[in-house]
Amino acid sequence: MKRLLFALLLAAPLGFAAAGDPPGLDQLRVAADKGEADAQYELGVLYEYGFRFPDHKANAFVWYSRAAEQGHAQAAKRRDLLKSQMSTAEMGQAQKLLPIAATTATSTSTSEPTTPQ
Repeated sequence: MKRLLFALLLAAPLGFAAAGDPPGLDQLRVAADKGEADAQYELGVLYEYGFRFPDHKANAFVWYSRAAEQGHAQAAKRRDLLKSQMSTAEMGQAQKLLPIAATTATSTSTSEPTTPQ
């Protein structure tokens, strides 16, 4: 999974922004939805650094939290650091997304947490 993340980050400036998601990103989302902690952690990294994801901090927190719940130590560290950098509004949004993410993990109907309207 680390190689996939690295490839996605390198490919970003090469024109993927206009061409849609790279195929590896879809695979990463599917793996994360299936509960693979490494994939969840890597999606958290992509969200945290804003790789093609708007409103990235709350979603990064959610993915890190999902991975940390499975014992992923790096995810727990990133989640805690990110939490210290988030505004109250961003934390509120993340708290709203956590139950949604838990529900989608069991149903696998969507591949990323959705922001409540």
